[in-house]
Amino acid sequence: MIISCCDMFMFSDLSQLQRQQDLEVDTGGWDIRDISVVSDTRLLVAVWRERKVRLVNSQTGGLVARITLKHGPRTVCMWDNNTAVVTLWLTKKVQFIDIHGDSLTLGQSLKVNGVVWGIARSEEGLVVSYRSSPWLEVLAVNGTVLHRFKPAAGRDVFKWPLFIATSADNMVYVSDSGTSTITQLDSNLRVTKTFSDPMLQDPCGIISVSADQVLVCSYDNHRILLLCPSTGVITSILGQQDGIEKPFAMTFSPSQRKLYVVPNYMPKRVQVFQQQ
Repeated sequence: MIISCCDMFMFSDLSQLQRQQDLEVDTGGWDIRDISVVSDTRLLVAVWRERKVRLVNSQTGGLVARITLKHGPRTVCMWDNNTAVVTLWLTKKVQFIDIHGDSLTLGQSLKVNGVVWGIARSEEGLVVSYRSSPWLEVLAVNGTVLHRFKPAAGRDVFKWPLFIATSADNMVYVSDSGTSTITQLDSNLRVTKTFSDPMLQDPCGIISVSADQVLVCSYDNHRILLLCPSTGVITSILGQQDGIEKPFAMTFSPSQRKLYVVPNYMPKRVQVFQQQ
């Protein structure tokens, strides 16, 4: 039996998740790199090697719309209900995508200061991570740098900062696969806490479900972990016994109470877990 690490949940207990039928998404045989909830009936998936972003039905996995990009999309976040932002591999840009009902169109592209890996929406703009030169920025929608965290020489805060999550209380969480840690920063990108645990092995996808509930993909440990930032306690809520295998990215729908998990090296597969 799994005991929750938090005294109270804004949502019902996240330790009670039951696996549902997987979604089969046609990706042309390529792996999904990231996923985001658009609405109760739509998911947005980034397929890097296919160089496409696909809008799919969240009940069936069926294709609703797709759009081709010049460079492969790596990570995706929602800017608002009708706009998503994707990071682009090997180019110093992020791309806005407009969602109009059942269609996708390219919006503006935004020049950035390096090749971005992780991206998340904050109150001020976009939080981005640069993996090759490990640092973070908060960018306004016009590309202006509002805040920057770049470690001083010899200060190894990050090695490979990958995914980013922002929380309801304006905190920023970064999964670092190089150090196997989760770093918490405030909205000005000042480091406030660092979390580590033997279960954190090559952390990848990370999402904030509430101010004190952060879910993390522990890639090498084949687990979904629940971090309670107020206590620092990390609990395993899903593992190989639940079908978790090399979890890479995920997203959560509060209205549906569903967690969608993307396993690496399993083309077309999105795992679905229902909150009880």
